[in-house]
Amino acid sequence: MRVRRGGLLDIHGISEAYAESWKSTYEGLAPEMFVKGMTVEAAKQIFHESLQPNEYSYFLHVAEADDERIVGFIDGGKERSHPEKGIGEIYAIYLLKDFQKQGIGRKLFEAAKKSLIDAGMNSMVVWVLQNSPNKRFYVATGGKLQTGVKTLNVAGNPIVLESYFWENLK
Repeated sequence: MRVRRGGLLDIHGISEAYAESWKSTYEGLAPEMFVKGMTVEAAKQIFHESLQPNEYSYFLHVAEADDERIVGFIDGGKERSHPEKGIGEIYAIYLLKDFQKQGIGRKLFEAAKKSLIDAGMNSMVVWVLQNSPNKRFYVATGGKLQTGVKTLNVAGNPIVLESYFWENLK
């Protein structure tokens, strides 16, 4: 297993991993429309746009299996709602179900943390589905649950997100 920087040449592999892990992550936790909405084609569009030069200090790291198949990724940059504050944000971290609970997520997390530090950020936030069983990962990596939530409206269905915050990344 190898974690490395991702780029434009990885879009197809990342998109396949994203669509598959999105479905296994949110099935039964979010409205069906939300779960089925993430297709490989939708993910390709997201990453094609994300990998264009921008002011958010964007980074992408991928986890490759021994056969060089991309099995997960993490991406992030400056916190999107207030980029001027210099706080980092993990935008997404996804790992195929068969590769979870093997320390790969932690390796991706550490690579992301280093990218944020290298970009001059010393704290970070991540927004997580409130009813996600994976929240313990964020606590195990030192994240502190914050007060306040965000609510997304997906076809009349509320999806509630809560945030975890890391201070002093160094």
